[in-house]
Amino acid sequence: GAKSRSCVLPFKGDMSETYDVKIGGKDGGARGTLKLGAEGVKWQARESERSVSVKAADVNTAEWVSIGKHFQLRLRSSDNTDVRFDGFDKSDQKKLAEYCQNTLSAGLQVLKYDVQGKNGGEFVVDGGNLVFKVDHKQSFDINLADVAKASLNAPKDEIVLEIVQPENISKKQDSLLEMKFYIPNTEALDEEDPEEPQKKSVDLMHAEITKHLSEEMENDVVIKLEEIRCRTPKATFDITFYSHHFKMVGPSFDFTVKYKAVKDILVVPNQNHHNFVVIELDPPLRKGNTMYHHIVSHFPEYDERDIDGERETWQLNLPEDFDDRFDEFKFKDTVKEKMRGTLEEVFVQVVRLFSSQPGHPTRVHRNGKFREHLGEYPFVKASVGPNNGSLYILDRVFLFLEKPSIVIRFEDVETITFDRQQKKSSVANSFDIKIKQTDGKANEFNLIPKKEFENMAQFFKDVSSGKFEGKKMKIA
Repeated sequence: GAKSRSCVLPFKGDMSETYDVKIGGKDGGARGTLKLGAEGVKWQARESERSVSVKAADVNTAEWVSIGKHFQLRLRSSDNTDVRFDGFDKSDQKKLAEYCQNTLSAGLQVLKYDVQGKNGGEFVVDGGNLVFKVDHKQSFDINLADVAKASLNAPKDEIVLEIVQPENISKKQDSLLEMKFYIPNTEALDEEDPEEPQKKSVDLMHAEITKHLSEEMENDVVIKLEEIRCRTPKATFDITFYSHHFKMVGPSFDFTVKYKAVKDILVVPNQNHHNFVVIELDPPLRKGNTMYHHIVSHFPEYDERDIDGERETWQLNLPEDFDDRFDEFKFKDTVKEKMRGTLEEVFVQVVRLFSSQPGHPTRVHRNGKFREHLGEYPFVKASVGPNNGSLYILDRVFLFLEKPSIVIRFEDVETITFDRQQKKSSVANSFDIKIKQTDGKANEFNLIPKKEFENMAQFFKDVSSGKFEGKKMKIA
């Protein structure tokens, strides 16, 4: 990396040092300018609006660590959170030590790390950090304030740490998503209760980490909905809604979804008297190398929780800023402290309102004018590659379920091309359509029954005469 550079600039009447360094830690790597001032430090990214500030009064300790050919400055607060800056030279140590001592009232501690590169050692929870040691020397550490959740995979003796992601990180920048650790299957005594049966080391370590994780305050829980059946990701989840995110807890894996990631909601029926509720996400959920761009849940047409025709009453704990935060949305009153409705209705209404951002209400797409040739359902049978499914044609959106789930907005469509396969066979009983989008992407939907052709062609002809976000669809 480039060497850090310092210069002198005025800073609220005092002299301040600036350094050209990278932000460190789990989502580090972006280069920017670090300014040391009388009131604290501020780092501003060079190619984005991202910034990090630390007040002088909040700094508890300052640490100096050798990282390869360069050095890292760590500022740790009294609440055990820390920020890290990478790319200093050895010659910067003296000035930084003086600044830390005189302005931050924290002596600059020099830390020495084990750099053998071994992947076997021991874990210790030290304050707010999970420290990995090799031969009793520290190798690396993880600030537990950066951990969203610790999941236990007991059969494999593994612990998976899911890492909190910042909202304003660049999509081009690498970021740590999760870490997985194998803890050997050894027996250990529960120190808190020696009379209890012996527990495996992985169980005790998981309990220790979980105890130190920052859990949401009970009064931040808006509502918890249990046993939500999902087709994607495939599991039954208990979903707890908080003020700014919701958590999906399943039997094998969990997800945390920020409301800002929700783009749209689609509610459509199938032939089995169930409704699909599709939540479109950007960025998608991620589990290992698997990306989930949609959460697809399904609900029965008649909720078994309804008793004698009376819909269940749900109690919500609305946040203090509820009125100010959502007052601009016309559908604000659909979410109340006491709601009556089906599980599906409460689920959709809560996700819709809490995911709406200022000036950008979340849309809920439902059945439109289109029906298949029998006039009953808003979809036709189709296939994508080897997968059979249903192509839903709503008033502003195409939706294909189930695998892969695909959402295409009319406003993004450039052309729709029909292929009746007449050249291939005079007795073809199906046809294909190709939807090309304005960004160059194209999706093909195959093996649509021939009896749907006239109905779909007429619908697309009528739709293409209108505009969507100033754009027109062309039918070929």
